[in-house]
Amino acid sequence: MVRNDIYIIGAGTYGEAMFELAKVCGYKPIGFFDDDEKKQGLNIMNIPVIGKLNLDSFDVKNKNFIVAIGNNKIRVDKMKQLAKKGAVVPTLIHPQATISEYANISSTGCYIHANSYIWTRVYVDSYSIISPSVLIAHHTIVHEGSFISAGSNVGAGIQLDDYCFVGIGATLMTGIKNIGRNATVGAGAVVIKDIPDNAVVVGNPARIIKYNS
Repeated sequence: MVRNDIYIIGAGTYGEAMFELAKVCGYKPIGFFDDDEKKQGLNIMNIPVIGKLNLDSFDVKNKNFIVAIGNNKIRVDKMKQLAKKGAVVPTLIHPQATISEYANISSTGCYIHANSYIWTRVYVDSYSIISPSVLIAHHTIVHEGSFISAGSNVGAGIQLDDYCFVGIGATLMTGIKNIGRNATVGAGAVVIKDIPDNAVVVGNPARIIKYNS
């Protein structure tokens, strides 16, 4: 196994985006895994789809993997399964992202895309995704398996609990303290108060419309 070779779990459109992130981070993608029968044996981004997501017949030990799955819980579970089998799920940080020297990014399974700005004393926990052009202000904590979509602005001193999803272009205002576990913030929402666990919020100002199961 060449040290910078990497496999991608998920051969959909996000898998193609992660293919590109891996390349600019110095990795060499060499194969996709996907459950779609129609993709088996095809070349995507000029590399083959070589198997299905269960990886039953594939030795993952000491091999690098990306998990290109947007659903937070499914992505985290798959990464943890891989790690238990001895695989490596590295953090990938685009060279055009700006990370404060006083920020702390987990070395396990974080994906930070181009033009993101992560400010002083921010902590990004394992298995989280920070999409392009996201700003995370100082002293904010992004807990395990969260996903912050492109163009979002996250204010200072906010705690995002595990599995939060923040939609495209949303704003989380400085002054709020907590976004609950498994909460969903809709695209373009402006959040001005705390959000409880599992809540789905939309609008400006953001309001609860339902709860995730």
